[in-house]
Amino acid sequence: MRTSFITDKAEIESIINQCDICFVGLTEIDGTPYVIPMNFGYLDGDIILHSAPEGKHIGLLEHSNRICVTFCSDRKLAYQHPDVACSYSMTSKSVVCKGSVSFIEDLEEKENALNSMMQKFTKKEFKYSAPALRNVKVWRVSVDEMTSKSFGQNFKS
Repeated sequence: MRTSFITDKAEIESIINQCDICFVGLTEIDGTPYVIPMNFGYLDGDIILHSAPEGKHIGLLEHSNRICVTFCSDRKLAYQHPDVACSYSMTSKSVVCKGSVSFIEDLEEKENALNSMMQKFTKKEFKYSAPALRNVKVWRVSVDEMTSKSFGQNFKS
């Protein structure tokens, strides 16, 4: 299976925008990985996430705000020969982002960030009550490193 790097920013952002969820990797206190699927928004080069204002993930972020976020699109079963099991694979494109989390506290900024997420699914803009905005944790992931790859594109199915 051939793997190639994707360096074109527009193509990388297209991969991100095709995804409904991302996988967020945090580090447990003992150093083991902790990965959770999350909905997201992508706003001005930052990844926007949201969660409850407390919980395991918030505690881990208080320990270390460094995270890894992954995206995967264009998944398709591929093979070189239909009768040879070992020739089967998946084609896909992926993006891996490493960065740091900061929390958005300004209510107007929270509303804009939440709408960036909602527009992925509804193409609508919403208004939020002040209590609702105060009761949600909105994460801004400032991306320090972004890599992207295309897997198995040489297979014909």
